[in-house]
Amino acid sequence: MAFSQTNRIKTGATKLESGFGMLILVVFGLLATFMILKVGLLAGLVLLGIPFVIGLLSYLWMDPKAGVWLSLIMGFLISGLSRYVVAPWGLTIDIFLFLSLLFSLVNSSIKIDWKKTKNDITLFSMVWMGYLVFEILNPHGNGIVAWFYAMRGIGFYQALSVPMVFLFLREEKHFFTFLKILIILSLAGTVWGFKQQLIGVDAAEYRWLWDENHHEEHILHGVLRVFSFYSDAGQFGASQAMMALLTGILAVSPLPTFRRVLFGILAIIFFLGFAISGTRGALAVPLFGGIAYLITTKNFKVLGAGVSAMILVFVILKYTFLFQGVEQVRRMRTALDPNNRSLEVRLENQITFGKYLADKPFGGGVGTAGFWGARFNPDSLMANTATDSWFVKIWAETGFVGLLIHVSFLGYVIGKGGSICMSLTNPKQKSYAMALYASIVGVIFSSYGNQVFGQMPSGMIMNLAIPLLFLIPHWSTETKKS
Repeated sequence: MAFSQTNRIKTGATKLESGFGMLILVVFGLLATFMILKVGLLAGLVLLGIPFVIGLLSYLWMDPKAGVWLSLIMGFLISGLSRYVVAPWGLTIDIFLFLSLLFSLVNSSIKIDWKKTKNDITLFSMVWMGYLVFEILNPHGNGIVAWFYAMRGIGFYQALSVPMVFLFLREEKHFFTFLKILIILSLAGTVWGFKQQLIGVDAAEYRWLWDENHHEEHILHGVLRVFSFYSDAGQFGASQAMMALLTGILAVSPLPTFRRVLFGILAIIFFLGFAISGTRGALAVPLFGGIAYLITTKNFKVLGAGVSAMILVFVILKYTFLFQGVEQVRRMRTALDPNNRSLEVRLENQITFGKYLADKPFGGGVGTAGFWGARFNPDSLMANTATDSWFVKIWAETGFVGLLIHVSFLGYVIGKGGSICMSLTNPKQKSYAMALYASIVGVIFSSYGNQVFGQMPSGMIMNLAIPLLFLIPHWSTETKKS
C-alpha cells in the first residue's frame, strides 16, 4: 500500500513538472509571438531561444563532455550556417569548450582526476599555447584583437579540447561516438555536395560565390568545384578524402562482415565526394595516409602491393591521358605538373615570406596573415601574400621558432602514433587505431598544400583524433574502471 502511494506521488510530481514545463513553453511562445508582431522577428527569436539556452546550459552542467561533441558538430556547420545567417558562429566552438571546462571545475558532483591529463600530448598542447600567448608581445603583430581571433584555430581549441578528451572521453564507447558523428556529418556533407553538383547552388550559396568573390576559385572552365556546407572546396575535398581513407581501411580490416560491407560502401561514397570537390591537394591524404597504414601493417607483401598500386596511379596521372575526359581527373593531373602556374605562384609567395621573415625569428605575429590579416591590416605585405599552406601560415605568423615547435609536435604524433599501432595485439583495437592514424597522417601531409589542419571541421577532428588515438591502448582498462 505504501509502495503504491509512493508511486502515485512520484507520478503526480512528474506530471506536475511536465505540465509546468509545458506552461513555461506556452508562455514563452506567446511572448515571442507578441514580440515578433510588435518589435520584430529578431527580438521574438531571441526570447524564444531563452528556454533552449537554459536547457542547454543545464545539460552541459550535468555532462560537460557534451560540450566537446557540440564543438565538433559546430566545426562542421559554422561555415554553412554563416552563408544563411550572418552571426559569429565560430564563437560557439569557444563557448562550448570553455563552458565544458568551466562546469567541470565548478560542479562539485563531477570528480576530476587531473593525473589523467599528465601526458605528452597535453604537454605539447600547453607548450604550443604558451608560445602563442608569448606572441602577444610580437611588435610586428596587428594587436590583441587580431591575435585573439587568429589564435583560436591555431592552438586555443587544441589546448581546451585535448585535456577534456583525456579526462572524459577515455573509453571505447567515446571513440565510437566520435566515429559516428564524423560519419553522419561527413555523409550529410556528401549528400549536400551532390545536391550542388546535380541540382545547383541555392540563393545563399550563389551570393557567397559571386557577391563575396569566391567564384574564381570554385568555378573553373564553367565547372563547379563542389564545396558543400564546408568553408571551401579544398576543405571539403580533404575532409572527404580523409573519411574515404578511414572507412576504406576499416572495410579491409578484420571486423565483422556487416561492418566491413558498410564501411566499404561509405568509402566509395566519400571518395565520390572527394572527386567532385576537384581538390588536387587532397590527393596527399590517401597517398601519405595510405603509406602510413601500409607501414603499420608490418606486412611486406601488403606493403609491396600497396606501393605498386600507388605507383600505378602516379604513372597514369603523370604520363598518360587516361580518363582525361573526366574533369576531376584532369584537375588532379595538374597537381603533378611542375610547370603548373599555381605551384609557381606558391613558390614565389614563399620566397617573399622568406625575405620578410629573414630577421624575424618569431614571425610577423599571430593574426597578420590570411583572412585576419586582411581584416585588421589589409595593406600589409603579410595580408597581401597568400600563405596557401598551413605550414607556411605557421611560419609566417610565428616564425621559425613557432614552426619548429609545431612541426616537432606533429612529428612526435606521427612517430609515437605509428609505434602505438604496431604494438597493439587486439585485432579490433589495432584496426581502428591504424585507420585513425592513417587519417591523421594524411591530413598532416595534405596541409603542406592547403590550410587543412587548422580549418573547420578538420581542425576540431584533429584536436580530438590525436588524443583518442593515444587512448586506444587503454580501452579495456578504462572500461573495467567504469
